Amino acid sequence: MMMRGRLLLHLMLIPRSFQFSTKCNHIWFTSSIDRRHQPAVPSTSRCSHTLSWALPQFQIGDAVIVNDVDGIDQLGKVQDKRSGWYTIRLEKDSTIVKRRGSQMEYNSDSDATETSSNAPKIKRSSKKAFPLPQPIILDLDSIFQSIKQTSDDDIDVNSIIHNTSPNATITEETIHQITNCHSHCTKWLVFSDLHVMPTTLTTCLQVLDTIHTAALERQAGILFLGDFWHHRGFVRVDCLNAVLDTMSNWRVPSIMIPGNHDQIDYRGSEHALTPLSNAYRIKSPVPHNTELEKQYYAGPLILSHPTKFLDAFFIPHIRDKAMMKSILSSEAVAQSSALFVHADVKGASMNDLIKSRNGLSTTFFPTEKQIYSGHFHKPHIVTSSERSKIRYVGSPYQISSSEEGQSKSLLLVDSQRCWECIEEIPLDIGPRFHRLSSVNEFLGMSEEENNGIGVNKKLRSGDKVIVAVSQSDIDALDNGGDDAATKIDINPFNERVKTCRKNGISVEIRDSQAISAKTPHLPNENDNNIEVDLEELSASATLAAYIENEVADGTIDKGTAKELVEKGEALLRELNDIASNSSAPMNDTPNTMKMTDLDLESVSIRGFGLFREESTYPLRNRGVVLIRGRNDDFGSDSNGVGKSTIAMASLWALSGSLDPRPAQDGKVGDVVNDLSKVAEVTLRGTLNSKSFIVKRTKSKSSAASLSFILDGDDLTRQSATDTQKLINEHFCFESQLLVRTIFHGQHSIGGLLEASDAKLKDELSQLVSLEIWQQSASLARSKQRELLRKTTEIDGMISLREKDEKVAHEKTLLAKIESERRQAILDKARVSFKEQEQEICRSSLNASTIDEEMEVLQSLMRQSDAELSDLEEELSAIMESHNNELIRLRSLLSEKVSIGNEAKANMLSSQRVFDKALIELKTAEKNLIQCQLEWDDLLEQRNVSQDPGCPTCGQPIKSVDAQERVARNYEENLSIALSTKDEAEAAMSRASLERDQAQAAADAAAVEVNDCLEDVSQVETLGSLNTNDVRERIHKVRSIQSERSVHFASLVKKSKNISNFDLEKAKIDADLSRLIEALDASRAAYKSCCNDLELVQKDIADLEKERDTRSRDAASTAILVNVLGSKGIQAFVLQNIVDALQVCSRPYLDELSEGSLQLNIQVGSNDSIIKEAATRNPDGTWSSRPLSSLSGGQWRRVSLSLSLGFAHLSSKRGNLRSSLLIMDEPLTHLDSTGRASVGKLLRKICNEDTLALSTILVILQDIAAEEIEECFDQVDEVVKSGGESYIILDANMENADK
Repeated sequence: MMMRGRLLLHLMLIPRSFQFSTKCNHIWFTSSIDRRHQPAVPSTSRCSHTLSWALPQFQIGDAVIVNDVDGIDQLGKVQDKRSGWYTIRLEKDSTIVKRRGSQMEYNSDSDATETSSNAPKIKRSSKKAFPLPQPIILDLDSIFQSIKQTSDDDIDVNSIIHNTSPNATITEETIHQITNCHSHCTKWLVFSDLHVMPTTLTTCLQVLDTIHTAALERQAGILFLGDFWHHRGFVRVDCLNAVLDTMSNWRVPSIMIPGNHDQIDYRGSEHALTPLSNAYRIKSPVPHNTELEKQYYAGPLILSHPTKFLDAFFIPHIRDKAMMKSILSSEAVAQSSALFVHADVKGASMNDLIKSRNGLSTTFFPTEKQIYSGHFHKPHIVTSSERSKIRYVGSPYQISSSEEGQSKSLLLVDSQRCWECIEEIPLDIGPRFHRLSSVNEFLGMSEEENNGIGVNKKLRSGDKVIVAVSQSDIDALDNGGDDAATKIDINPFNERVKTCRKNGISVEIRDSQAISAKTPHLPNENDNNIEVDLEELSASATLAAYIENEVADGTIDKGTAKELVEKGEALLRELNDIASNSSAPMNDTPNTMKMTDLDLESVSIRGFGLFREESTYPLRNRGVVLIRGRNDDFGSDSNGVGKSTIAMASLWALSGSLDPRPAQDGKVGDVVNDLSKVAEVTLRGTLNSKSFIVKRTKSKSSAASLSFILDGDDLTRQSATDTQKLINEHFCFESQLLVRTIFHGQHSIGGLLEASDAKLKDELSQLVSLEIWQQSASLARSKQRELLRKTTEIDGMISLREKDEKVAHEKTLLAKIESERRQAILDKARVSFKEQEQEICRSSLNASTIDEEMEVLQSLMRQSDAELSDLEEELSAIMESHNNELIRLRSLLSEKVSIGNEAKANMLSSQRVFDKALIELKTAEKNLIQCQLEWDDLLEQRNVSQDPGCPTCGQPIKSVDAQERVARNYEENLSIALSTKDEAEAAMSRASLERDQAQAAADAAAVEVNDCLEDVSQVETLGSLNTNDVRERIHKVRSIQSERSVHFASLVKKSKNISNFDLEKAKIDADLSRLIEALDASRAAYKSCCNDLELVQKDIADLEKERDTRSRDAASTAILVNVLGSKGIQAFVLQNIVDALQVCSRPYLDELSEGSLQLNIQVGSNDSIIKEAATRNPDGTWSSRPLSSLSGGQWRRVSLSLSLGFAHLSSKRGNLRSSLLIMDEPLTHLDSTGRASVGKLLRKICNEDTLALSTILVILQDIAAEEIEECFDQVDEVVKSGGESYIILDANMENADK
């Protein structure tokens, strides 16, 4: 409840310009600037008034400041200008340089002497008509001095404010705040760029507590230099509550200026620091006269405008450079001893690698003053040759990984010493970032013990480590290094990661190969990637590259690859000979198409769309140009004014079509203006360095006309259709390629990403030719068929000889089997005879011993037989006695059971009789009680009163006789009830006695049954024991008898063998001789069959050799057919163009998604094109996601990167290299970060030579344009007024045309 009350209190203190949303947990800030409340201005000048950040115009002779990338600005004078480029002579050494308008600024200390005189052909904005509004400057020092010089009785605060700062909006509460609190503080603790957001909230609160503690210890105030919040336009309630709760404990004054992240509108007057203006209150150090006077004032002093206070000048973030320069050159700044700003200064370090190029020049700042600034997070000092030093305070903690290794600190400044920094207080708060480029670097960091837990002394809980590793490094660690013998069970890298994460250290693992593949610049002509440069190869080189790729994948072995290359080259040479004989030589680089270098100069339109009057729009060397719209008629602000019409007019001139729209109900004549008879568009430029003019006209009723002039020759044909075909031949492209490379309409930007397989292949076919491979595949199939025919003939001949071979082989096999069989029989007989002979010899030596042993065994066996007979008789007698006793006991048991059952039945019958008697007794007792009650009632009535008689006549109702009869009846009933009860009691007594007797008899019978059962059990147990003993003895004797029998049989066999030895030996010798003769005969037959088989096989081998030669040719030709077919090299070329598209798109997607998205495109096994997205996980791994799961912003990022990659690939391959790029509403679905990324990317594309662009036209709405305003070199405006539109070019282009 306390927190809720505090939130309500602070919300009540927020001005009305803040609107609260009850549908989410954000506070949204809406700008108080509304076009409906602006003063009316002429339509021709609204652009310069509302867009004060539009780039200025420069005339020949103007004194300018040239902004160099090294942060040192130089003075010069404009000598010449041409299409947005200015030739400047530098004053220092008279050097001639060329710069764009965005790289120069006016030198206000010098007078411009020359102006141009040529009037423009179209309506333009005039910079001099509406000068920039003068900034509001608050002079709190003058107000404070005026109050001090005035006696307490004469103070009129409002009058003092009006006299010192007439344009200021300052309250009396603020005057008391600075007078009684802030003006008495001399030391201030300076920090900047807190960037409060949900992910950094805990660290930010810790920073605020640390700063407040340090300020209390040093008796200093707190000075904040902008960017308190991170997200623009809204403040989350949970973050606001937490900050207010922390700041409520502050007890020192604070001064805060808003940064660019805090500001809402362009002017910066509305910002998100306002909710903090009453975050806490402090007691005034000044004693008061009475208790009624206020002693507590608001602690934070929010300076929303440039303000002079305590002899220092405070400037919040101001986007307009001209206004900022005006403020810095003001008298108030000159009279101040220090500056506190939130500004982008040219030459300042945005991080350790990048310096600002488009910021304020250091020459704008006064010299020999202390200047402190927020904005950039790296603490450093920017100097210039004019002794200006701007010190960036930096962020108090590492906000992003780009701040890795940066040391943070607070600055203690003293206002009494000209705001000199007297102490630098180190800060080490929040998570720190560590980028490690290898596994060894991560593992090599030393560790120290901390509370028993090993923690790396470079790391602490909350730190974020980004490790770049490759799978090969991980595999090497799994194997224990290069030596396979040192393989270990635990991977040290994984263990270190687990330890760090266990101790609260975030470890993000990134693929080092992916990182190395991700270049920091966009792809350019120097990127010699084999996949991208395949189009530069000849047909033979392309074939060799494909086969080499298949060898690397293991699909083709090296031997086959060499043969395929030779056959393929021979096939290509033959195909080239055929083409040469037909006077149509083959293109040596088949993967390329004819190059088109297109440089568009201007487009003129008349009667086209909303443009009734003739207007010429320049297209050459304009940089990044914003095309915005304004509707002076009723309806929307900028929709439907003709922005897309002027941008897409060039497309209509070249192809006769416009960018595709969802609705397909348009007509050709719709392009004609409603008030015009004819629509006319004239496009001028150069085609492969040859000037051209294409003029297309269309009337509402007649057919279109088209003219084409190239290099001064009029190539116009009789019909527009023939002229269009000629234009397509010379330009070497269709209208679809223009849409994909130059004219990116708002409905076609995502066309490539949304395209089906067939559509995408059709799009890619515009960049690559497959004709030569289709012809080669056809020729290879013809050769394959001829080889197969000849191979079939040889197969027939081989088939005949193979039948002969089969017969010979069968004979040979039978002979071999017979020979082997006879040999096996002979070997077996020899072994058997040898064993028998040895055994007989051993037995003959012990013949007497065998006989004696046989006699002993016979005697023992007879004794065992007698013993067995005795034991069996004993067992029979025991079993007979036992069975007789069991029969007697079981008979007795049966009798006892029968008696028991009869006793039990009697007992149950007696129980039923007893239950019946009991029921009758209870019934009699109940009747007796009822009769007794009735008798008592009768006696009571007779004793109490007599019969009252009849109320009419007075005679008794019942007579005496009647009453006597009633009494006698009651007496009889009572007597009967007593008699019935007595009889029932007697019957129950008899039944009870009989029941007890029956129960006793049943119990006695049960006891006798149990006794009999016990006797039976004892007899069975005793009998079992007696018989088991006898059976065991019988078993033992029989075992001994069996062993003796076996032994006796072996002795009998030995004796028999000894007596038959001589006879058996003679028989075996005869068998051996017969087996040896049969073996010799089979060996001779086998040898003869082998000779016959060898002759047949030699003939077959010769035929097979010839067939194999042709078969190999046919097989390799078949492989070559597949290699040259649609799933071979044609798919390879298609895969190459797909891979090239992915390679060209990846840097753009990395720029747009900050490395968090990937688009994987590949050709599937069924020749389909598979498109799949991937998102980066916190641990650096990637998770595949279907395109359908992407958000709108992610989809737009991917589609933009794919469109730009296609344009880059077209430029790279030379299919179409254009100087112009048009993007219609590219920021749709993007958040602020995405919009900023698009702006930076467009600026980067324009500055680099990747796409050779000189002009990028971007069509945007005002709100989206404001966020990336710094990315545009020029701003053009399409104005709709009176039902027609006209163009207002940027001020720079106005003078260029003059």
